[in-house]
Amino acid sequence: MSAVAVYNLKGGVGKTTAAVNVAYLAAASGQRVLLWDLDPQGASSFIFRVRAHVGALRGKTLRHGAVFADAIKETDYPNLDLLPADFSYRKFDRVLDHLGRPVRVMRTLLETVGSDYDVVFLDCPAGFSRLTEAVLETADLCLVPTIPTPLSVQTLARILKWIDRRGPSAHLAAFFSMVDRRRALHRRACEWSLEHRGHFLDSHIPCASIVEQISVRRMPLPKFAERDPASAAFAGLWSEVRARLEQHGSSDHVGLRPALSAIESLSAELERALQREIRGESLTPVINLQERMAFRSHQRTVASGTAAQPTLVHSFDTDDRDLARSGHALELRECAATLVLVAGQTDAADGSRAQVRLDRSWALQILSGQVSPLLILDRRLGRPGPSAVEEIRSVVGKRKLFRVESRMVGEPHTAGRERIDSEEPGAAIYA
Repeated sequence: MSAVAVYNLKGGVGKTTAAVNVAYLAAASGQRVLLWDLDPQGASSFIFRVRAHVGALRGKTLRHGAVFADAIKETDYPNLDLLPADFSYRKFDRVLDHLGRPVRVMRTLLETVGSDYDVVFLDCPAGFSRLTEAVLETADLCLVPTIPTPLSVQTLARILKWIDRRGPSAHLAAFFSMVDRRRALHRRACEWSLEHRGHFLDSHIPCASIVEQISVRRMPLPKFAERDPASAAFAGLWSEVRARLEQHGSSDHVGLRPALSAIESLSAELERALQREIRGESLTPVINLQERMAFRSHQRTVASGTAAQPTLVHSFDTDDRDLARSGHALELRECAATLVLVAGQTDAADGSRAQVRLDRSWALQILSGQVSPLLILDRRLGRPGPSAVEEIRSVVGKRKLFRVESRMVGEPHTAGRERIDSEEPGAAIYA
């Protein structure tokens, strides 16, 4: 049996949402799963439609665990049971203090209630107490949802400082939760995690209205929105958790967790970014469009433009990745000498896409989120525009577009049969 604690010092960071969905996905994969709702608020119990009641919490109860084992309830989903919350859990610390050796007590409880299961997930209350201390020392993995903001990252650093004092075997995995990619601050944190792999899990749980419906529908997200990107994010999270548990069971296992120095560095970087955001300044784009040194250096190494020149491609999409799912692409392509906005189907040749040449000022406004790429296409191509633009408009609807990726490619952008009307800002290019 493996034990996974879903915990954070802060409340409101998505602990219960992660616990409910990952437990459901683990059960759906064939694992025998128990979700123990340790939070007196009973949010997990509410979502699974189980009455939050266990019984009187006394020293005898904790010594033997029989009361907890008897309180386990089946949920509506195969392989998934729930040990509901109880308001008496507020006295957990007092009883643990009375008994002494809280880690041993919690280990005995987990062995009792988890004897029939492959994985036990513990939805922990916020804050730090005897209970959480015992849970973190007992669990095989501590899963820490972290909002990509300075305060939440600082809280992760505090947890790491405590974990570091417990010894090298402690196993902790942090992931970004409630990610709003419309905010440059959140996007920068996610980019940092991908640039510095190993400190955060790769899965990013989005802040989306569909996720909020879990508490209204009272069921896990994959049950009513299986194909939604948020469901895919939770599936990726469970996959990573399962891999970490398998690593934990290997003979050469060592404690895996983020480096404290790296997390403190990220916190400082996000704090500076937040200050700029508060002052109304935009975060620096991935590439500084006012400086072309890298491109010019490369140009000097190619002969008369015949060799490949690097192209920086900025991709735009909605929060739910509607364009990617429908097979469309909206990109700002940055070559050494040109800036081009391209719209069309993903697998279409450049010659069949709508394309607009930009100047540096408009490109910066698009990258900083001040202007929508579709607005620029409208200004240059008119309404209704080419079919490629109208298709993208119908997919996007009223949703907001934002930059989701910036990547460097080696081949230069070629516009096929181009006709440039002028060299003015935003001059149109027609295929």
